[in-house]
Amino acid sequence: MNKIKAWIKSSKCDFALFIILLVLANIVGHNAFFRMDFTGSKSYSLSKASKQLVKTVSEPVTVRVFFNDNLPAPYNTYAQYVKDLLEEYEGAANKNFNLIFMDMEKAENRALASDFGLGQVQIQEIKNNEVGFKQVYMGIVISYGDSVELLDGITSIDGLEYKITSALSRMIDKSDALSGLGKDEKLDLTLYLSDDLINFGISGIDQVEALVRAVVAEVNQQNKGRIAFKTISPSSQEAEELAEKYGIQAITYQNGTAAIGLVLEYKDKFRILPLYIERSMFGYSIAGSEDFRIDINDAISGILSKSLTVGYVTGHNELDLNSENYCANFNALLSRTYDIVTLDLSNQDIPAGMNCLIINGPQYDFSEEELYKIDQFVMKGGNLMVYIDPLATIPSTTGYSQYDYIANDNNIDRLLEKYGIKRNSEMIMDESCYVQSSQTNGSYNLYWAPMLQKTELAKHPVTNNLGYVIMLQMGSFELNAPDGIKATVLAKSTEKAWTEGPGLILNPMLLTPNKAEEKSYDMAVLLEGKFESAFDAAPETNSVNGDAGNGINTDSHLSKGKLAGKIFFASSSALTTRQVVDADGTNPVAMMTLNMVDYLNGREELCSMRTKGLNISALTLKSKSAQKFAQYFNIIGIVVLVALFGLIVYRKRSRRRVAIQKKYNPNDDRFMTSKKEAKKEEKNEAKDENKGADNE
Repeated sequence: MNKIKAWIKSSKCDFALFIILLVLANIVGHNAFFRMDFTGSKSYSLSKASKQLVKTVSEPVTVRVFFNDNLPAPYNTYAQYVKDLLEEYEGAANKNFNLIFMDMEKAENRALASDFGLGQVQIQEIKNNEVGFKQVYMGIVISYGDSVELLDGITSIDGLEYKITSALSRMIDKSDALSGLGKDEKLDLTLYLSDDLINFGISGIDQVEALVRAVVAEVNQQNKGRIAFKTISPSSQEAEELAEKYGIQAITYQNGTAAIGLVLEYKDKFRILPLYIERSMFGYSIAGSEDFRIDINDAISGILSKSLTVGYVTGHNELDLNSENYCANFNALLSRTYDIVTLDLSNQDIPAGMNCLIINGPQYDFSEEELYKIDQFVMKGGNLMVYIDPLATIPSTTGYSQYDYIANDNNIDRLLEKYGIKRNSEMIMDESCYVQSSQTNGSYNLYWAPMLQKTELAKHPVTNNLGYVIMLQMGSFELNAPDGIKATVLAKSTEKAWTEGPGLILNPMLLTPNKAEEKSYDMAVLLEGKFESAFDAAPETNSVNGDAGNGINTDSHLSKGKLAGKIFFASSSALTTRQVVDADGTNPVAMMTLNMVDYLNGREELCSMRTKGLNISALTLKSKSAQKFAQYFNIIGIVVLVALFGLIVYRKRSRRRVAIQKKYNPNDDRFMTSKKEAKKEEKNEAKDENKGADNE
C-alpha cells in the first residue's frame, strides 16, 4: 500500500494521468465537439440558409460521396473538407437527410458511380521519388425523388456549400414547390368579380367563375389540395381599394366602380394572374391567359420557390445569350439555378410568376407598348436588371482602333430617368486599372478596365465578400432617386477617374489621364422601393360610350407601385461577356452578377454563401516596396512574432513555477527543471549551512 501511495505522489503517476486525460479528451472531442469560425466570410461554417433547407426537407434526400481513399496532397484536404462540410449538413438536418460515404475499393461502387455519370479525375502523384498519374473519383451525387444532381470533379472547395445548397434547393423546388408550407397551410386564390359587370353584356363573363373553379380543382389534384378558392363581389368602394392594393383592373361607369381580377396570396406575398376585360371590334370580352393552369402553377412557384424563372428581353439587338463571344458563360452560369426565358415584348407578355427581367445591351428603341409592359411590371413589384452601354460602336475610319464610338441613345432612358437614373454618353477611365503585359510593348494600362478594391465596393450582400472587381467599359450616370426610393451605390471608381465621350479611341497608347477633371464616378447602383410610373396612362386606353350613356372605362393602368421592386443598373453590357465572366463563375465580376440575380429574386442568403472561402482579397498598397514588405511579413514575420511571444510566455511561466517551488516545496524533485538546477540548489544549501556554522 505504501508503494502505491508513493507511486501516486511521484512524477510517474502524473505522467500516466496526463496520458489518460489525453485519451479521454480525444474520445469526448470525437463524439461531442464544436467548431468556431473566426474568418470574416464564415468560410468554415454552415450558413443559416443551408441549415434551414435540410432541416425542413419533407422527402428523403440521399447524398452519396464518391471519393477515393489515400489521395495525395492537396486532394486529401479537399476530401476532408467535403467530409466535414457534409457532416455539418447531416448534423443540422432532419431524419430525411441521408449521408453515405461510398467505399471506392469495391467494384460495385465504382460501377454505381459510372451509372450515375460520374467521371474519373486524373491527378498527379509523387511516389517513390517518381511522378505518376492516377485516375480517381472525386464527386458527389444528390438524389431527391426522381431527381439526381451531380457535383463531379471536385478539385476545389471554393463555393462548395453554395453548389450543394443550390443543387438541393433546385431539386426541391422543381419536385415539390409546396414543400415549404405547413401541414394545414394553404394558398388563397381569390376571384374578384363585381356582379354589376353582368349587366354590360361582356362576352364570357358569366363563365369565368366556373372556368376558374374547374382549373383550381385540377391544380389541387397535383398540389395536395393546397389552394383555397373563393369568389368575392366587391362594392364600388372596395373595388377602388382592391385596384389600389393589388393593381387588378378597375372599371368605372356611371353608377360607380367595378373590379375584375384573379389574385393568389400567401402571407404577405401575392401574384396577379392575367384576367381582365378588353375591347375589340366586336365589343367587350374577357381576356387574359390561354391556360389558367399554367398561370396558377407559375404563380405558386413565384411565391413559394422565389421564382426560379428569369426573363431575358430580346428584339432590340441585345447581346446574344448563346454566343461564345458574348454571353454564353453568363447564360450557362445562370442556367444552373434559373430557367432563362427569352421574351420578345412586341408579341409576348411578361409571365405572372416571373420576378426578374434582364435588359442587356439594347441598341434599338423600344415601342411604346414594350416600354409600358416593362413599366407596369415594375409597378407590380417586378425586378429589373439593366445593362446599357454609354457608347455605341461603328466601324473605324481612323485606323487607330477597330471601332469608333458614338453616343448610344435609347428611349428606355424615359423609364430610367423616371426611376432616378440619367445616363451620360461618356465612358469612365481610371488610373487604378488592369495592367496588361506584352512581350513587344511591355506593360500598359487599360484605363477602361478599372480595378476596384474593397474600399470602392459597398457593404451590401451583393458585394460584401468581394476583395476586388475589374469592371469594363463602364459609363457614367447621374443618380437622383425619387422620394421613398432607397439607392445603394454598389461600385464606384477611385478619385483618379475621368470620362471620355464620343470620338473616343480605345487605344492605351493614345490615352492619357485628364488629371484636371479626375474624380470618383458611380458605376453600379441598386434602387429599391415603390416606383412611380413613367406613363400617365396606358398607350391605348380601352374606353367606349354605350348607347344609353352608361359608358365604361376598362383602363387598368398603375400609376404607382403596389409592391416594392428592385432595379439594378450598370452602364455597360460588357459585364456579362466572357471577357470578365468565366465559365466556372469564380471571377469577381461573375460572382457579383450572379449575386445580383439572386438578390433580385429574393435569395439574399445565397450571396454570401457563393463567395465563402474564396481567396480573392488583394493588397491595396500602391508602393511595390510596401507590397513586398506586407508579403514577407505575412509569410515570415507573423511566424517569428508568434514564436517570440511563445518563448516569452514560456520563460515567464518557468520562472513563476520555480519561484512557487522554492517557496512552498523546495525539496520536491518533481519541480526541478534540470539536474543543473538541482545541483545548484544543493550548493546553495551547503553554503547556507557553512555560513551558519561559521557564525556559531
